Order: sequence, then structure tokens, then C-alpha cells
Amino acid sequence: MIWRAGSGRSVDYVNQAWLDFTGRSLAQELGSGWTGHVHPEDLARCLSAYAEAFAERRDLSAEYRLRRRDGSWRWMLDRGRPCFEGGVFVGYVGSCTDITDMKAALEERQRSAAEQEYLLSELNHRVKNNAQATASFLTLQANRAADPGVAVALRRAATRVMLSTLIQDRMFRAGSEAGVDIGEELEAVARSALEITGRAGLKLEVSREGRFVLPVTRATLLALIVNELVVNAAMHAFPDGQAGHVRLAVRGPGPGLAEVVVADDGIGLPEAPDRPSADGQLGLHLVPRLAQQANAALHLDSDRGTRATLRFAVA
Repeated sequence: MIWRAGSGRSVDYVNQAWLDFTGRSLAQELGSGWTGHVHPEDLARCLSAYAEAFAERRDLSAEYRLRRRDGSWRWMLDRGRPCFEGGVFVGYVGSCTDITDMKAALEERQRSAAEQEYLLSELNHRVKNNAQATASFLTLQANRAADPGVAVALRRAATRVMLSTLIQDRMFRAGSEAGVDIGEELEAVARSALEITGRAGLKLEVSREGRFVLPVTRATLLALIVNELVVNAAMHAFPDGQAGHVRLAVRGPGPGLAEVVVADDGIGLPEAPDRPSADGQLGLHLVPRLAQQANAALHLDSDRGTRATLRFAVA
């Protein structure tokens, strides 16, 4: 639908497509007659956009509803450009495109996205509640357990549930499509893990060099690994309440690579059993599997404490 207006904003031409749409004659549309079919709620905004564009001699873009010949209101995207002859402004030439279906599809998508966001939020809330209930149940069972080994295993399980819930909640808030700065997230995870274990005398030292952004799914796996490594260090590297240090480093060893290191100055790694047991070796079995899922190469070193190094590619 093509239109033309002179320097005084009076329309002096519309094409046949315009007339077919409105069902009116050319004489009825010329001048300011076309405004009679603009929706009353949009008219002031439409005319204001026209006036500003004409005054500033700049490109025009406006959306408004225009009544079709069958009486229905259709959304129009109106675009115009100023015309000059010999450097003198002579008016505008523009076009109107029916965007009703596009706007309806966009609104439906936004409504669907809002509904999905609500459902995900509700799911996250329920998962948190269930996890907290599970942790509380495990702690209660630990308090009632007659076997000290069973009690310790139950408390460690409760701690894992609590920390995993914190990680899940942080990643949910980041958004499933968002990139996550792993340095910031892993530092938060390490501090939470050390705090929840309740071990006095341990100090967390953090070193972050560079910024590495990963998708939430992959960042979550790395967060779970750091969680396990810090908890394992706090619970097993410093027996009899010894003081010590747990170190987290996030750095880039080379182009396209990132490295996460969790180290401690404790007693080092014990000989790992063939399968997980109640004496605290579960984390050593979980970490390699999580590293594989995260596409990260894992190296464990037990010289003067324990050092776990994760190296992986970044975009």
C-alpha cells in the first residue's frame, strides 16, 4: 500500500492496493481523509510520529490500526522516506504493510514464553522444597542412627543435596539460554560448599584470570564437580580438625582453553576403593563421570596435598 505526501503533510497520492484495502475512493483518502480510518486509540500517536518525522526530515516508522473495508482493524507498519528535489524538501513517499498476523504470532510467543517461565519457576520452587525436605529427612535419620559410620554417610548425603540445590537455584536464575561466567559461579559454589560443611580453620583462596562464559548445562556440571572437590577436601584432607587451605583457580592456559583447579594442602588422596563406600569416597567416583559429561579432561595429583585439574575447550 503506497502513499505520497507533500511538504505540508497532505497526502496527494495512494495506490490501488490502498483503495482496495479501505474500500474508499481516491478523493476520500487524499489530504487528511485517510486518517478517518485510523483507530481512535492510535490516531494521536500516529499523527505525532508523522509531525516529528516531517519536522526533522528523517525516516518515518509508525505502527497503528487501520480499518479494512470489511470493518476489521488491521495493524499497519507505516514507513516513509523524505524526498528532495534540487536539495529542497518536497514531501514523503511511504508504504504500509499489514503486520496483524505477525503481531498476533509475536504476542502468542510472548504469552507462551511467560507461561513457560512461570511453570519453570514453579518447578524450581518445588524442586527446592523437595530437596530441602530430603536433606532434613537425611539429617534426622543421621541423628537417630546407632552406627556412627551410617550417621556420617547420611550427613554427607544431606550436605550434597543442600549444595546441589543451591547450584540448581543459581543456574535457574541465570536462565537456560544465558551464558554463565564460570569464574564467578564456581567461586560462589566453593564458598557455599566450604561454609555448609561447617569446618572451622579452613581458608578458601580464589584466583581468577580471564573471563570464561559457558552454557548453563555445562557450567552446572563444572559447579557440581567443584562442589564435590571442595566438600571432599573439607571432610577428608584435614583430619582431627587441622587447619589448612583450599584453593580454587580459574584460568586460561592457552588460546581456546580454560582450566579449573581445586587444590588443598592436606594429607593427600587415600587409595581409592573399586566402588563408592560410606567412608567418603563417593565424590572421587562422581567427579570423573561429571568431568566426562562436561567434556573436560581431569587430572588428579596427590603431591603435598591434593590437586584436581579440569581442562576444557571454550569458544
